[in-house]
Amino acid sequence: MLNVQKATLDKMQKNAEIVTIAQALGLEINEKTMKLKYEEDKLRYGKIIIASDADVDGAHIKNLFYTFIWNFCPELIIDGYVYGLVPPLYRIIMDKKTIYLKGDKELDEFKREHLGKKYTVNRLKGLGEMSEDETTILVDPEQRIIKQITVEDIKGADKVFEDLMGAATTPKKEFIKKNSHKAVNFI
Repeated sequence: MLNVQKATLDKMQKNAEIVTIAQALGLEINEKTMKLKYEEDKLRYGKIIIASDADVDGAHIKNLFYTFIWNFCPELIIDGYVYGLVPPLYRIIMDKKTIYLKGDKELDEFKREHLGKKYTVNRLKGLGEMSEDETTILVDPEQRIIKQITVEDIKGADKVFEDLMGAATTPKKEFIKKNSHKAVNFI
């Protein structure tokens, strides 16, 4: 996915992924400005769920998509159509039962609760590593975890997208300095 925050209009117009995603969602594309618009009755999905691996690279992929939507059709986020899938990061096998955990905090809690018991922990490298049966937890509304992407402060969101996804490096460095202590609890 192209980082549209720092791409030229010419690059965006030639980017097959952007055009394909827009068409797949049922959005109208203004070829000159690359702005997108949607009409509720033409939108192909009631929920647009972004799925990626549960690691930092997966988070970056999601952020590229959110940047694309925010820059070209923010109404999809504002109107509540955009969600992020929270895939499991760990697979626990205990007593022939499989348990999925979304992150390090859940794994630590599981270990505390099951002291002295035998189980196997596998860190899932990505969605592609999951078996066909396992991927049902990603699509089954009863099992999956999705989070709606919301914005409370439009000007603040514009600034964050520009600071973190734009061409200038100083705002990124400042953000990292200010927030790196939170990275331990990222997932």
